[in-house]
Amino acid sequence: MDPDLMLLRLSRSKDLAPFRNFVEPLVRYDRERGSDLVRTLRMYFACGANASEAADKLFLHRNSMLYRLARIEKLSGADLKNPGAGLILQLGLLAVEGEERRNTDAIEHP
Repeated sequence: MDPDLMLLRLSRSKDLAPFRNFVEPLVRYDRERGSDLVRTLRMYFACGANASEAADKLFLHRNSMLYRLARIEKLSGADLKNPGAGLILQLGLLAVEGEERRNTDAIEHP
């Protein structure tokens, strides 16, 4: 099976709801402050947890990236150096994306 298709199906699963709790503080923080912590976290994982590469792709200074990652750790309560915590945050991101898709589908196809 195609990994991208598996992730798409997984993102639509309600079983991911508990993982959303780890990412929800970031979503709220972004909404309240106009920041980009969720986008930063997505890019961090897309770059294989390489902060320097993610900073380059986001056009950030490495220190700004490290500051954002520290803020993400504080808000989520997850240690990004811990692979298990990283997996939980990635599943939380999938849950957020799945909910966003469901909300978009509900608006477009009432």
